[in-house]
Amino acid sequence: MSVPHPVGEETPEFYRRRYFELKAQADRANAERPAPNASENPAVIPADRVILEETIPGFWYWTQRIARGHSLRIINDYATPGVSVFLWNALDTSERYNAPDSVKVQWTARLGLGKLMLSDMGRVLASITADTCGLHDSIAGGSTPESNLRNYGREGLRNTRDNFLLAAGKHGLGPRDLASCTTFFAPVSVEGDGRFAWNGEMLKQGDYVDLRAEMDVIVALSNCPHPFSPGRAPVARPIRAVLWQSPLAPDNDLCRHASEEAERAFQNTAWMERR
Repeated sequence: MSVPHPVGEETPEFYRRRYFELKAQADRANAERPAPNASENPAVIPADRVILEETIPGFWYWTQRIARGHSLRIINDYATPGVSVFLWNALDTSERYNAPDSVKVQWTARLGLGKLMLSDMGRVLASITADTCGLHDSIAGGSTPESNLRNYGREGLRNTRDNFLLAAGKHGLGPRDLASCTTFFAPVSVEGDGRFAWNGEMLKQGDYVDLRAEMDVIVALSNCPHPFSPGRAPVARPIRAVLWQSPLAPDNDLCRHASEEAERAFQNTAWMERR
């Protein structure tokens, strides 16, 4: 039989306080760790390392299988406001990206350099090994037919929900294989009153993000504006997806050793692969 919480400990304030207590505990433990080393990814990828490069038009999607150890660079040449990403384990597609756990386990709602994209089994699908933008959203999700109608006042525009369904279908997957995504190049902040705010002036042309596959993965990209992006006209411009042979992870790799939580996720990944 479960033991009830003491009176008052079932309130939102209790859980909020408990969250910050646990976060402070993790911060203290991680502050005592040796400083990890970030991967030295080149700003310009040498031609002999490029495996595949494709341009994704505005409002379209792209999907590709990526082998463990290879990296995907997403290049935002025109500062388009949002590129949504979803991933699956290529060897067992029942394992998929879990944005809420990626946020909770790493104690931050803003994934960026050194952070992990975790699966719903607590394993590492991909690591963020380079990030010139640092403005990404894992809370609001991608665009939908409803958000397009609200933002642009018309129906028929492609959206991230439908793009991911099309991408999933390329691999024999369907609606039940999808969940919340992360949207890169999405400068969302939270105001003092708890409302979301869009800071589009912070986007810069040419920013990029590198995702290093930590297992064989299937990735889907949707080049649709974030649902908080304002304006009455569609503003998606082409982006580039570059699949490339990334350098070996350095000793004391930032993504693997930045925190106890990261180390446990990689240990879980290695343990599952040995089974």
